[in-house]
Amino acid sequence: MRLASPFALMLLLTALLAAGGPASAQNVVAMVNGEPITGHDLASRTKLFQGGNQKPPPREQVLEELINEKIKIQHGKRNDVKITDVDVERAFATMAQRSNRSAAVFTAALQQSGIDPNTLKQRLRAELTWRQVLQATAPGVFQVRDADVVAILTARGEQPQTTAVQYSLRQIVFVVAKGTPDAAKAARQKEAEGLRARFTSCEEGVQIAREYREVVIKDPVRRLSTDLAVSLQKLLAETPDGRLTPPEPTNAGFEVVAVCERKQVIADVSGRREFKEQILAQRLQAYEKKLIEDLKRKAIIKLYP
Repeated sequence: MRLASPFALMLLLTALLAAGGPASAQNVVAMVNGEPITGHDLASRTKLFQGGNQKPPPREQVLEELINEKIKIQHGKRNDVKITDVDVERAFATMAQRSNRSAAVFTAALQQSGIDPNTLKQRLRAELTWRQVLQATAPGVFQVRDADVVAILTARGEQPQTTAVQYSLRQIVFVVAKGTPDAAKAARQKEAEGLRARFTSCEEGVQIAREYREVVIKDPVRRLSTDLAVSLQKLLAETPDGRLTPPEPTNAGFEVVAVCERKQVIADVSGRREFKEQILAQRLQAYEKKLIEDLKRKAIIKLYP
């Protein structure tokens, strides 16, 4: 089974934060190379992926995912991959931030929904470990050549060149220090929204931004639309020239992006980001599946009723 992406998982978590019912059963349901998976792990993970009132996934499917995670972490240890608790907590805090919560509030919401936060952290640890394992053992999987993109374009009857939009952008960050209370964070977000309402051109808007306290105004950058994620392409396309995107929470605070100028250009094939991501996803899926299957054949796995 292929694990859901952090973004997809975030959508499921948001859908079920109002649900309740603590996980139970501490009995061992499986052993993977001497390490146990408990009924509590199984129940909490099932709840994690159930998503609101959706039908829970089959027990075998959830158990297989937990077994795979054990194998990933164990394989990472054998390859001297070290994921610290700090790394895991940082990833957990980032996920909380995407739901506009602090880590503490996010933890409490998970517990109220009957989800042990540790099962989510274990999943994050496995994914962080696995990413490093793949990068160390198969770096070529992560390298997508222009020739690979050309092959896809040719098969689809498209030309290797494409029209793209070149944006001139400026990032503006309303800094929020770590440990800032939620009320103060909300106030900073409101300040960013205030600037957005006043911002009508890059030349004048940047000067207005300098009036705000603890604001970082980054140097102008140029980016092709083909180099951007699809979601960001859509956001910039919907933002008129001389205006700001909505505030986005980041590790540094709240960020808005000024769209100063845009123009149509001919982009080289190397900028076809969507095809590179498609190729990368296919390669990773195939390599992951093969590696996991090989590791499971060598592992000692015992299942209990």
